[in-house]
Amino acid sequence: MAKKNILDVILKTINSVQQKNQQDPNVETADPTVFDLIRGKLQNLDAKSRDKRIAKGKSPESIFDLIKREIEGARTENQQNPNVKTAPGSIFDDILKKINKKPAKQALSGIRAIIRNYNIDITGVPPQVLQQVQNKYAADKQKFDQQYAQALVDLTHRY
Repeated sequence: MAKKNILDVILKTINSVQQKNQQDPNVETADPTVFDLIRGKLQNLDAKSRDKRIAKGKSPESIFDLIKREIEGARTENQQNPNVKTAPGSIFDDILKKINKKPAKQALSGIRAIIRNYNIDITGVPPQVLQQVQNKYAADKQKFDQQYAQALVDLTHRY
């Protein structure tokens, strides 16, 4: 169910980026088929792709990683397609920024909770250092979540 909501947000983001691209006189307007390509790749993220990954013995992946890979795949396909003009890179970058916002927000919330729960005074810590801590926290959380996802997949095979 969460996957559907995430994909809905990303599809709305694609529409927003397309509209912004069409209205921005400073950026070359991308061929509409580029956005259709991105939408099509994301709509292929269904149970079949999950089942194929599991059948091949691959580890489970987060929906964010799957979406990012599909968008990068669309970028590559667009660059290699001689029949469609290559879209400005900002189109793909804007979509990827939106995808990366959710884990960044989660990491910021996690760091804030730690600061609050442990009553840590961070007034003297430079913002760039706090950003490094947040980035490390996000990476560690992703690894931790991956381990639990794998454990749950293993349980589904057992039961």
